[in-house]
Amino acid sequence: MSGRGRQDVRKDSGAQLKFDKGCATCERRRIRCDLQKPTCHKCYKKGLECPGYTRPLRWINGVAARGHLRGRPVPTRASPPGSPKMPTASGNPPKDAELVTDIPTIQALVPTSGLTIFELAASPSTESFATGARFMEYYRRNLAGFMVWLDSEENDYRKQVIPLAEHQPAIGFAILAFVAQHGSMSCSNKAIAAMAEDARDKCLQLIKLRAEQMTDKLMKGLELDDHSDATDAEWMLASILIMTNYDRCCPEVADEHRKAARTIVNLFNSSSAIEERQLFSFLRNQLAIDDVTTASTSFDRCLINNAIKPVPGSDSLLFSRYLTFLHRVTLASVEVVETGSSNEFPPHSRTTNMIRSEFEQARGSTLMAAGRLGLNGSRMTRDFVRLVEVYHNAGLVYSFQCLECVHEDGSERTTACNNLFDQLTGFEDQTAFVQNLAWPTFIAGTACHGNKERQKTILSLFTAIHQATRFNHYRDAVNFLEEFWTGSDADWRPLARAREASGKRILVV
Repeated sequence: MSGRGRQDVRKDSGAQLKFDKGCATCERRRIRCDLQKPTCHKCYKKGLECPGYTRPLRWINGVAARGHLRGRPVPTRASPPGSPKMPTASGNPPKDAELVTDIPTIQALVPTSGLTIFELAASPSTESFATGARFMEYYRRNLAGFMVWLDSEENDYRKQVIPLAEHQPAIGFAILAFVAQHGSMSCSNKAIAAMAEDARDKCLQLIKLRAEQMTDKLMKGLELDDHSDATDAEWMLASILIMTNYDRCCPEVADEHRKAARTIVNLFNSSSAIEERQLFSFLRNQLAIDDVTTASTSFDRCLINNAIKPVPGSDSLLFSRYLTFLHRVTLASVEVVETGSSNEFPPHSRTTNMIRSEFEQARGSTLMAAGRLGLNGSRMTRDFVRLVEVYHNAGLVYSFQCLECVHEDGSERTTACNNLFDQLTGFEDQTAFVQNLAWPTFIAGTACHGNKERQKTILSLFTAIHQATRFNHYRDAVNFLEEFWTGSDADWRPLARAREASGKRILVV
């Protein structure tokens, strides 16, 4: 599909084509072109290159009007009456496509016709599909990789979720909201912010509608066990997980999204409809990562108890055994604070040897799982091993403090702390795994109370994480750490508990 270079034509009574708009540069600047020949004077005065008036074809990740993709149909799907519609991108863009890897100008995403993205989506205009393709490509290139442990071509957010958006508009709206919000973080614009909120509302509207239908089915005594139920569960889960990323700056709202996702997972846990459904398993595992990591910095017993854990027997998945044990530690730490004892770990078992042994087994399980991925390049392999070591040592530091067993031998915690800082600052290519560094960096930050040099290292790491991801909720984690460092208590948990009680819970996922 041609976009900025698309010809705007109109048939007159004599069935002849007539150009009635100026050059593409003036259109992009939203000014009236003077239509001078051979090029317009307004472009000349501004020192801009005028493309003329014949509109050459330019790829923007859509279907072409000419060239080797000429004649390919635009993917469309009829929606139920009253349902929102969303433009989507189909398949992989051609190699010579204009790939969007940043949002340098808001105009690149705002339709020039003056219509909203949703009005454009409701019509079959080529501009709507071009705009939708740009959002999808931005998500594909810049955001999908931040939602998994290890990004690759096998990332199912790219491989399955984006194509699914062709048929499920809720995913399209979730991606639109996430992309628009992410773009507006670097260049504040009310139109883009409003677009993101509107897309968010439409996404949640579609999810709510299908959830009500599922509830009605259950109320009638029927089971959610057919193909359509499983298919709908997948697009609902995918949409909710994307919306959870959108709302991370509002922890309570993000918690509601996770609660909805947990409900869907629990409804289908024993359903035969999800057997052998790879996408559902992938999304369930993504929710488990989010739930367990989020619970580790919370003191809400209900939230911790209800967190989705990795499925038993899923040791072949990255960090599965690690997350399972980490959640046991989190649950036990809350029990110890509330009752003085823990069913998970009786006093005699809460030893540094037990904790170290469990995390060592988890580390080995993750490295074995990673061996089947066939990581390309020695640098990537070395950095992945560093990432595993980072989480190993962060888990030790977190557990020693939360289970209050550090008094046995303070050297264990000191060693784990030193190793954690060494590995955090030792990546050869930090950007490849930057999306995974927030939680261990936060844990490292809780372990350097009174150490100014290490505090500077933590701030530098969080700055790098924020610059790479542009996720503003990491600033809240930094604000918490700075407040913690200026206090007299070397234990981070009392302050975190107080902040959570006042509605300022920490999210470092």
